[in-house]
Amino acid sequence: MILVLIIVPGAVAFAFAGPGIGMSVVGLSLVTLVVLALRAASRDPIGKSTHPELDRRLLVVTTFAIEDAATIQRVADEIELGIKPESEVRILTPATNTFLNRWATDLKASRERAQTNLVISVASLTLAGVDATAQVGDEDLVQAVEDQLATFDATEVILVTRTAGDNSAAAEDLKERLRPVFRHVTLDGRSPARIA
Repeated sequence: MILVLIIVPGAVAFAFAGPGIGMSVVGLSLVTLVVLALRAASRDPIGKSTHPELDRRLLVVTTFAIEDAATIQRVADEIELGIKPESEVRILTPATNTFLNRWATDLKASRERAQTNLVISVASLTLAGVDATAQVGDEDLVQAVEDQLATFDATEVILVTRTAGDNSAAAEDLKERLRPVFRHVTLDGRSPARIA
């Protein structure tokens, strides 16, 4: 099927418009197929199924620093460490980049920004009684979570966003694909209900 999609338009263009246009059509067909292949993202489930007998292992994902009192309290309440003090908490922040830096493959500034956010978040949560580790992830939020769950068997994933619209596509994707329990918490008071 793929060969037909490449050969037929090219052959028609060669026959009716000449070799220059024919080569252009073949090249455009190849580029189109590559773009379609790249956009066809994996829809496989992410993570492992959780077992109730395991200790809680929480992965808290945020794209900003958790630093003001209201945000710290909201995140601490969602973590609910009072129930199981032996819970392990990991904060994950994707290394979000600008278009130009991404194009120039300059990841240093985005990683430094993400690390700064993590240091602030971990310090703030430590003062609130939440002991957490931190990790910088891939620029794509869903990919960052998937990469993290390959080495950290989380029993719950909590996505913290400022508003319900922030990272809504990523939240929907995680809701559909995650095997561990997923919660999307928004700081504007419009937090979705817990999703099992």
